[in-house]
Amino acid sequence: MTQSIRLLKAKPYPLGMYVRGKDLVFSGKFNNDSGCGIILYHCTDGVIDAARPRIVPLTDQYRQGSLYSVRILDGAEEFGAYQLMSGGNRYADPYSTKIVGLEEFGTYRKSDEVYSLISDDDYDWGNDRNPHTPFDQSFIYLVNVRGYTMLDTSVPVRHRGTFLGLVRKIDYLKSLGVTAIELMPVYEQPSVLSRKSLELSHTPVHRDMSRSRAMVNEAGILKQVDDADRLVNLWGFEPGFPFAVRSAFAVKGNDPSEEFKDMVKEFHRAGIEVIIQTYFAEGLTHQEMQEIIRYWVSEYHIDGIHIKGVNINSTLLSQDPLLSDIKIFDYGFDYWQLYKGAPREPSKRNLAEYKDDFEFTARHFLKGDDNIIPSFLNLSQETGINGGVVHYICNYDGARLVDLVTYDHKYNEANGENNTDGINDNVSWNCGVEGKSRRRDVTELRTRQIRNALTMLFLSQGTPMLFGGDEFCNSQDGNNNPYCQDNSTGWVEWKNYARHKSLVDFTKFLVGLRNKYSVFRTPVPYRLMDYKAIGYPDFSYHGIEAWRPDLSAYSHTIGMLYCGLYSDKGQERSFVYVAYNMHWEDKEFSLPELPQGCEWQILCDTSDMETDFGSPRRGKTLKNQALSNLKARSISIFISKGEPVRTGRNKSYATNEPRNSSGSANASESANAETDVR
Repeated sequence: MTQSIRLLKAKPYPLGMYVRGKDLVFSGKFNNDSGCGIILYHCTDGVIDAARPRIVPLTDQYRQGSLYSVRILDGAEEFGAYQLMSGGNRYADPYSTKIVGLEEFGTYRKSDEVYSLISDDDYDWGNDRNPHTPFDQSFIYLVNVRGYTMLDTSVPVRHRGTFLGLVRKIDYLKSLGVTAIELMPVYEQPSVLSRKSLELSHTPVHRDMSRSRAMVNEAGILKQVDDADRLVNLWGFEPGFPFAVRSAFAVKGNDPSEEFKDMVKEFHRAGIEVIIQTYFAEGLTHQEMQEIIRYWVSEYHIDGIHIKGVNINSTLLSQDPLLSDIKIFDYGFDYWQLYKGAPREPSKRNLAEYKDDFEFTARHFLKGDDNIIPSFLNLSQETGINGGVVHYICNYDGARLVDLVTYDHKYNEANGENNTDGINDNVSWNCGVEGKSRRRDVTELRTRQIRNALTMLFLSQGTPMLFGGDEFCNSQDGNNNPYCQDNSTGWVEWKNYARHKSLVDFTKFLVGLRNKYSVFRTPVPYRLMDYKAIGYPDFSYHGIEAWRPDLSAYSHTIGMLYCGLYSDKGQERSFVYVAYNMHWEDKEFSLPELPQGCEWQILCDTSDMETDFGSPRRGKTLKNQALSNLKARSISIFISKGEPVRTGRNKSYATNEPRNSSGSANASESANAETDVR
């Protein structure tokens, strides 16, 4: 004879079901109070015995406000899984920390086929420590967990598309200089959507989604639809189970929660932070969002969260004391409300703006559009006073970097929306031929433009973010919104790594340059003045004529001089000059004069296809110290060599000595002298 279940009224928080000694405690809300209750199941090693359910009706006796809270005496020893019921429907608890039924990516499941597991985790974190890398020293690398390793033959087949698959890439990420990996949503959710229900407009899928449009029930599970109307959601910006790790991203048979924690621990051991994107569906309260973030921080040791969704008060969320040293990314924050006008010390900054203004401004400059120089200058040199600023050329919702220089138009027909989804204007230029080409002049120009884009990104003052695979020309064949492409279009093609290793090497070179020269990552804005009486401002703008920047509407050239003499003790104190020629014609630049004892060396020319960036870079001293010719659509980086000598009555470093006919401040110096600047 089945023993009756004994119940007691419980405290209303926390929500969900958890173990308390021998008992189970549940608290939750139901959208329909009619016939609401809990269905308990026996469970062995994750296998649920659905043939012997035990139903626990919940009456008003256990209700407080809109919450039903109950203690099931001795329930922990007998039951291992459960579902909720209301209005004649069965479904998993949205507050579950573990889910069973969604392990197979791309497999449709009805709501009554998905169960909540009752877990009492006791994970051993050992001596795990969060890296806490400052924004000015960070390099963020964004990936989709599944898409990043599905085609990577260096990863064992069963690990591809999983958290352990990412662990296999740690050595590569370290070699690239990555300090933080950002993951597109990793919380549990259905991977199959209804095509008709999406009703996508011209915006990316994640920017305008709601429960009603996604045709999900109260638990976030997809409603029944015809097979022909289903499509896979690769990106994961859908309502679901925000406290549970996505089981389809774990190796088959593994506990997804443990595998995710193992991954985090390995990244931390390598000094790499783990940041997760979380989509907060409409209808969630501020308290619910706060509990979700708290849970992931305390349970999974994440280092940051990128808030996604609409009408979210991220400023209020960031005031939670638990999150004071966790990186929080959003479109913007009310810093006045947070800090009352006082500037935030760089070492204490944990908030960062993550918006697309630099993305599109840099693209306009890259393709040679008019009236863009002033905006590019402002954005490329912006550094937050109270928080960080994330810069990127490409994000997940748009064209890949190689596609920016290959296609003028989007090609989203495969998404089934008649090419109406996704951003209509990529601000891209195909370099003269639409689509892939074997013409040498076209391929070399595209490579140069990719180098230019990467240089703009890594030499900007914001924290750089690179989408995984862009460094070796991963393409989506012109599709700028592959949210439903669980195939080679939406996955990273690792065969391109060998073909474009030179671009990977170039990326590493830029990261190394940024790390070595602190002038590219100042934690406070430049003053653009000589406030130390050095003879040079800390930072200055130039044109094809030194000290004369052309900011007119038709200008496509600009020079930026960084004075390393303002750098702190122990840091590299060279002068650095970066000359940008985004014009379609070659331009001759006049170089700013250096202090006596110094001379210019050219370190990088993005138009030079012969340079091997895989070996240590050595600057080559310019024979003509006054002028340098820049090829069309190219960027050159110059570094000073030598120790500056103080001259003049005020003992500044500036010099007014005339140059000799060769343009050199010291003609006896060897024109071919080299120095290692790495």
